Amino acid sequence: MRRWSVGINNYYFTSHIYLDEAPWYVFAIEYIIQTICSYIPRIPLPKIKIIRDGEETTLKEWYGSTSDLFHIFICSPICEWCFKKTEIKDFQFPYEVLKKSFPKSFKGIENFYTESDDIEERQELKENEEYSKMIGEVFNEAYKKLQNISKDRGCPVWKLKHF
Repeated sequence: MRRWSVGINNYYFTSHIYLDEAPWYVFAIEYIIQTICSYIPRIPLPKIKIIRDGEETTLKEWYGSTSDLFHIFICSPICEWCFKKTEIKDFQFPYEVLKKSFPKSFKGIENFYTESDDIEERQELKENEEYSKMIGEVFNEAYKKLQNISKDRGCPVWKLKHF
């Protein structure tokens, strides 16, 4: 079975399309355990004193709640097993290309870095965005050239939306 997803980084303005391949039951187990994990109530653990890593602490300080315990000891190990059984293929695309092709994936993602008080960080963000746009333009030019080669040879052309 296959599962496609889009990954976005709005600091470096990079984006990827991921293809996960695994037997159907791996995806089913992952989905079921993550759903159960999200429904476990957050009941705080009692402040019973315990010793962990040679340090005295409490159950509440060390583990947190029943939800955290479930996540640590049940959900995470099962999901790790699922990830080991999954083959992931990563296709990197320019940020703007995927933003135009998959607008729903980018909807609601705001660049909270622009609100930073750090002038150097805002400058780096601006440089990252400009570099990403330049890469996108080069990618689009190359893609159009490849389409023309295919047309010149009489080959069918596979079209990506919004290029």
